[in-house]
Amino acid sequence: MLSEALRLDPNYACAHGYAAWGYERRFLRGGFHPEDRAAAIRHADAALATGGDDPQALCLGGFVHATITHDYERSINALDRALMLDGNSSLAYGLSAMVHMFNETHDQSRNHAFKAPRLSPLDRMNYHSYLALAWVSLFTAPFEDAVRYSVLGTQVNPGFSILHASLVASYANRDRLEAARTAAGRLLEIAPGWMISEFVRMDVERSQLMGGLASALRKAGLPE
Repeated sequence: MLSEALRLDPNYACAHGYAAWGYERRFLRGGFHPEDRAAAIRHADAALATGGDDPQALCLGGFVHATITHDYERSINALDRALMLDGNSSLAYGLSAMVHMFNETHDQSRNHAFKAPRLSPLDRMNYHSYLALAWVSLFTAPFEDAVRYSVLGTQVNPGFSILHASLVASYANRDRLEAARTAAGRLLEIAPGWMISEFVRMDVERSQLMGGLASALRKAGLPE
């Protein structure tokens, strides 16, 4: 459908944004194929170039650049403009929380993460906010908060493997190893081929932080 929309209107910014997001997901969770990475960047660039007044296009294009190119300055500028255009966008706040978490601007990440569920409590996209809060908690050591936010995230999006991995790491860092192993079992039920090495290869955080997450996941006996 996105291909048809872009065939009819090659400058359809929001369609470029969702295409970028789709290719980003396929790249990070579908084998790290270079052509998917290139397509994600191409569509993200188009979303930002043509969507200067489209908050959805801006937040999607900005988010994809954060995860794929790590150009956090460009990403944050795009998300800030999206929020200036639509200060009630729970999606923009949730994705902004994620990007600020990647950028290690943790206070701003928390601030935006809390706003999204308040604006739209039943929004299925709120798992972004809970993942941002969980990882900020993991990186700054209030591990019980990381457990709580990971659980909330899995309730919103039960099929999102990264939130289940976050819960495993949160329990492991609390030395609640039985709970960590139980959570690891649930992770492997929804993602049977899940491996720590593929998770680390996503490279969405600096290597020291990804390494810390990997160490916690190993405590639960997840496959390498």
